[in-house]
Amino acid sequence: MATVSSTSHAAFYARFLMARQSVDPNDYGIPMNKEEFTDQMVDEFGQYTRGQLSFDEMLLRPRTALHFCDTVRQRHGYYDLPDDIILRVIMTRRKSP
Repeated sequence: MATVSSTSHAAFYARFLMARQSVDPNDYGIPMNKEEFTDQMVDEFGQYTRGQLSFDEMLLRPRTALHFCDTVRQRHGYYDLPDDIILRVIMTRRKSP
């Protein structure tokens, strides 16, 4: 019985992680398509860091990354948008421009 439970939990977690990778801004009340949203987040990152900090370096500074995410949410009113979504779309763009 424990194996079924572990398998079910693992399958749920795998589906959860895969769903987080397919970002739809409309799910968070943002009326944009994914490409526009990604462009906006990448622009926000550029404005925030002014070329002084790479994305990798920012992720090594968790407080800075959280401040960046808070700034984005406040500037645009995206109060339901999780940190990981903001950071994920920037990271995805960086990996496949």
